[in-house]
Amino acid sequence: MDININQSQKSVTTALKELRVLPIALEDELFRHYPATKLGVSPHVEFYSEKLYEITKQILLSDPDQNWVITAPAYYHLPAAANLMARDVHQLLQKQGFNAPLVEPRLQQKKIEFSSEEEFKKYLDYSKNNLKQRIAERQRVQQLLQTDKLKTYFENRSVIIINDINVTGTQQHFMQQEFDEYEVTSCHWLYIFNVDNQLAEDHPEVEYQINNSQLSDINSFAAVLADENTRHTARCISRLFNESLENFDHLINSLSDAGRERIFHLAEQEGRFNSPIFREKMQVLVDAQAATQATTRMQASKTPSPKVIVEL
Repeated sequence: MDININQSQKSVTTALKELRVLPIALEDELFRHYPATKLGVSPHVEFYSEKLYEITKQILLSDPDQNWVITAPAYYHLPAAANLMARDVHQLLQKQGFNAPLVEPRLQQKKIEFSSEEEFKKYLDYSKNNLKQRIAERQRVQQLLQTDKLKTYFENRSVIIINDINVTGTQQHFMQQEFDEYEVTSCHWLYIFNVDNQLAEDHPEVEYQINNSQLSDINSFAAVLADENTRHTARCISRLFNESLENFDHLINSLSDAGRERIFHLAEQEGRFNSPIFREKMQVLVDAQAATQATTRMQASKTPSPKVIVEL
């Protein structure tokens, strides 16, 4: 475990692993769970959550008089892997009697539909971006943060921020600016991976490499979508909508009726897939829903009425 401390910002960064050089041993256990975690598969998420919980517990015990709060990056409707881990860590802490609250900042549900396939690709392939591109994207996202009442949750508190990977430090930089405005006491940043500055500058795509080291084929992804243990993340649903129409149709029709209904509601609630560029794929979901409902009605109509016997 590697720790980097910046006392001037009252900020501490802790990672399960520091990445300094290439190549990365993607077959190691700490990396193998990562792609499934990004999609929301619970056993893999919990693998990291338990490790981050142990660090969080030690932080809380090291200074029990501080007014602690747990948080993670802001999101729309569907969480990211970081949000799932933060929830897990919080639940584990509660079971042990810790009372630090979990605060989940949200992004404004406006102007979130993708206007073009190019914009969608930029969002989905964020892990390929260089520093300049990452800064531009984080500036855009930061403008959507719902800041109402956030200061009341964070002011004069010590904050533990759960996240998955720190590559260029862009997201942390913008979040730190927000926390400074909220006048927090200190920030403790907890990551699975923290990429060395020089490596991040030379190879910012290292994040993409880790993200896609497993579950890259369509059958593996179909299993993730269908798994009852999957807490579908924004990345998971976005990957589904990034598939070709043929693959999308195949994936949707490989699901159970309940699975298709679940995906339909998640996509609808997220709001970002109501754009015209996804019209055909959303229609596939609508048609699948209609077919399921028609089958249910037909089966109900064929069910014989129970016999009623009246004894005189």
